[in-house]
Order: sequence, then structure tokens, then C-alpha cells
Amino acid sequence: MRGREREIAGKRLTVGFDGFADTIVRPLRQPDAPGVPAAPFATIREFGEFLTSKAEKSCSVELSVEARQLGGNLPFLSRAAGGLGLDVTCIGMLGELGSIDPLFAQMPCRLNSFAPPGQSTCMEFNDGKLLFSSDCIVPGDAWDAVCTAVKDDVPTMFREADLIALVNWSELSFAHGLWEHVCDAVAEGPADKRKFAFFDLCDVSRRTDSELEAVLRLIGRFAQSRTAVLSLNENEALAVSERLLSGPDDPSEIAAAVCRHFGIDEVIVHTIHESVLSSVRGTVRRPSDFVAHPRISTGAGDNFNGASCLAAVMGLDDNDRLAFANAFANFYISQGRSPSMAELMAASSDG
Repeated sequence: MRGREREIAGKRLTVGFDGFADTIVRPLRQPDAPGVPAAPFATIREFGEFLTSKAEKSCSVELSVEARQLGGNLPFLSRAAGGLGLDVTCIGMLGELGSIDPLFAQMPCRLNSFAPPGQSTCMEFNDGKLLFSSDCIVPGDAWDAVCTAVKDDVPTMFREADLIALVNWSELSFAHGLWEHVCDAVAEGPADKRKFAFFDLCDVSRRTDSELEAVLRLIGRFAQSRTAVLSLNENEALAVSERLLSGPDDPSEIAAAVCRHFGIDEVIVHTIHESVLSSVRGTVRRPSDFVAHPRISTGAGDNFNGASCLAAVMGLDDNDRLAFANAFANFYISQGRSPSMAELMAASSDG
């Protein structure tokens, strides 16, 4: 990527449609001996076993509040992509009445808000996170709210983007309708497979099988006019496999099956140990460095996706796309922040 800064800056991304205010906490285990400070539960399993032991009883869990920060797939992905130098426009839930909440104000993007941010609590552990959030409600028609809040012509913004990123379908009850409007808007212009439509469903456990199948077929419709890319984490990939396919559990088999079954051009599956990209070109696997003691895991998948978006629009081959996204996410997890391009290149050289 060295020497391509001007080319990167000329690539336009339009991202929709979520936005959350995250409270990051760590649940604490109370010590058995007096005078010993409480320590965080190290793993989700450890915390789960503690909760199971309290079945048919009651308990109180102390939370160590570590931060209040921007959250949601759009803010994390967009901040990562914008920090790498891409020209990013966001249409999301970023503040009341068109104003921008201070949590999002420093994002290196053009910001448009059609609703206040949702609220979520993220429990961090060494092996992952538990995310607690409520559904977000937009009064009236969500597409009308989007078009009213954005000064520019929204369909044109999506048609002209080098990459569209639509994220967090699962947690927004109105997301499917918005995605259909974007699909129709893109279809009104000429098909251009050099441009991308990138998707992140988020945890699909909230949605029914029929809803899940419908959104995957909708992504397949995008493939008629753009190169459609679906990114799944391991949990999401396994859920799609178990609920809609014949049940393969290998990431590469799942990715290939989703491509075939739903007509999606490219499917990425990223886990804590590897990432996979499947397309008509075949399937590529790339190991990733496991971080035993992460600074943060909330937003890691979105940082992977932000880097994946840049790698796609810059025309990297499949292996290099995965390597770039893995390295970016690894830096985020281990350092607790998204790297600049210069920092990422320096870290890769040192490695």
C-alpha cells in the first residue's frame, strides 16, 4: 500500500445504517478472602459457570466500567476505513435531530444522522465479549427518515460509491427495508462489477430462519449489479450453516456453500485463528495471530471488515486481502485502537 495514498483517498465508501453508544465493562469475581481486590472473570466460560451456580438463587455482579465509547458496526468500520485514508460517508444513528453526538464527532468521515444512537453494554473477556443491546426504533418510515436527514441525494450516493457497506441487519428491525431501498437504487444505474457491495449481518440469533434466508437472497440480488461480499464471523457462519444449509462446520466449506446457494460473489469467514475467502476463483485460507490477552475485542470484527473494504477496492488479490485485514484486526485487538496505514506497514515490517 506504500505510495498509493492518493489512489486510496479517491475511493468512495458509503456506509449505513446503525450507531450505538457502548459502555465497556468487565464483570468482577468477588474474592473469598478479605482484603483481596476483586478480579475480572477471565473468560466467558468462567463467567457462565458462575452464573449457572446461581440458578434458582439471586446474585449481584460488580461491573468495572472501563469506557463509554462509540459503538455499532457502522462507526467502527467507518472509523477504521477513514483512518486508512478512504473517502467515507456515513448515514447512521449518530445523534438527535440531525446533530452528531460527541462520541462520533471525531470520526474521519462525513457524518449524516437520521436517528439517535442505540445504547449497549459490552462485557469484555479474554476470549470474547457479550453484547447487550435493545432494538432501535425509528418512528415512521426509516427510508424517509434517511432521505430527509441527508442533504445530498441518497440513491446517488450509493450508486456512485466504489463500495457500499451495509451492516448490522440483525439488531435493526428496519434494516431489511433500508437494504431493499439501496438495492433498488443501485439497480437503477448501470451494473458495474468493479464496484463492491459489502455486508455484515451481525449476530443472526435474533432473526428467524425465513428472515435470514430472505436477507441472504437480497444480498444475492445485489450481485446482479455489484460484486457482493458477505463477511461472517465464526458464530454467524455456523448459524447460517446449521439453520439454512446441510450443516458443514469448516469455515471454508461454509463460505463456499453460501456463495453457491445464494448467488453471492464472495463470502469471508473470519475467526480468532484464521480467515477464509471463497469465490468463483476458489477458496483461500489465511491464519491469523491469536491474541491471548486482548486490550479490547469489541469492534474487532468491524476493524477486520474496514480493512477488508480497503483491500477490495484497491484490487489486492484474495490472499493479500485476508493478510491485510488479519494484520489490521490483530493490531486493534492487541493495541486497543485502529492503526494508521503507516503504523500498520511499520508493524508488518517489524513482524
